Amino acid sequence: MELIRRLFRRGAPEIPGRLWQACLHSMPFLDRLDASELARLKSLASRFLADHAIGGAAGFVVTDEVALQIAVQACLPVLKLSLALYDDMAGVIVYPSAFIVRQSEIDDAGVVHEWEAPLAGEAMDAGGAIVLSWEDAQQDQVWEDGGNLVIHEFVHKIDMGDGAANGCPPFLPEFHRAISPALWKSAFSAAYVNFCGRVQALERQLPADFDEGNDSHATRYAELAQALPIDPYGAESPAEFFAVASEAFFAQPRPLAEAYPQVFELLEKYYRQQVLRQP
Repeated sequence: MELIRRLFRRGAPEIPGRLWQACLHSMPFLDRLDASELARLKSLASRFLADHAIGGAAGFVVTDEVALQIAVQACLPVLKLSLALYDDMAGVIVYPSAFIVRQSEIDDAGVVHEWEAPLAGEAMDAGGAIVLSWEDAQQDQVWEDGGNLVIHEFVHKIDMGDGAANGCPPFLPEFHRAISPALWKSAFSAAYVNFCGRVQALERQLPADFDEGNDSHATRYAELAQALPIDPYGAESPAEFFAVASEAFFAQPRPLAEAYPQVFELLEKYYRQQVLRQP
């Protein structure tokens, strides 16, 4: 999909004060940041907008407000790291709502199954773009459930820094010498297995004929999922667990910290941010 709009030309733009304040107001999870952190976030967002194209698809028009909100959320995970983690990214494509993607998988018998599925977001590897549904991204800014689509997809991009996303992001020598890769793998693996068990226990409480297209079934699922520390989608794979845990770390960290303290501590060390600190 060709990118059809770019907010700024080359060179870091000066973000207007009114636009910046409106952006901050729309994302309460940024309230914990102090003045120096907000200044750095603004600077990073400005550089991000100068270096990365943000375009609309399927008729969606990317306004200055939309572009800035995406940039700010993209820069939050790298606030104390480096924008170089996004060097391997073609740009950002924004659809008005969920977009259709052709999926495929090979079963145990070697048969290829293909189908089409609606997605809210996707991070493409090998230098590809990040694709977002703005409808879903906006809902995450309004609901206080720990979900954040934009952060989720950009965390996937970070995870792809040393290959395919697998839940073990690249450890940068200048920032992560204190993190043991072995400890990371063991802690995240144990938490992932435990979380999968929690999700399986949840699913056993659903109707035998559960259909996510059924409103009453979907409501029941959402009610049960409220007891989980993070979004149940984290049980899909280790890569999704890392991305979902990361979005919760930034948007609603306390349930994650209480359920998986070792994972939470490792995320604090990786992102170099104290998210439970009051400003």
